[in-house]
Amino acid sequence: MELKLYTETTINSAHFIKGYDGLCKNIHGHDWKICIWIKGDYSLCDKTGILFDFNNVKKIKEKYDHKLLNEINPFDVMNPTAENISFTIYCFLHHESKPGLQFKVRVYETSIGKETYCECGDFE
Repeated sequence: MELKLYTETTINSAHFIKGYDGLCKNIHGHDWKICIWIKGDYSLCDKTGILFDFNNVKKIKEKYDHKLLNEINPFDVMNPTAENISFTIYCFLHHESKPGLQFKVRVYETSIGKETYCECGDFE
């Protein structure tokens, strides 16, 4: 049987886009909304019945919340765009979780007033 989990968190942080010719080249902040879907077979649950450890989401929040993203690896060498942030979180989840799990990550720059986001993952 397939299980699908969902969780979300918010991250308040600042960033700027190097090489961009527009207002986003200046330091500014966002209330990022991070949405994460996890999919896996029930047989992948550990002995306690857990498919995915939600503490991994807490690690993401602790790393990026109330920080200037451009000063944190990997965004000290790549621009912290919604695209790069979603891909970085996606890679972290795969690295920290058991093999066989699939992920979808959606990153909103803000969840108030607009529906603009970047999404990447293993499934629709």
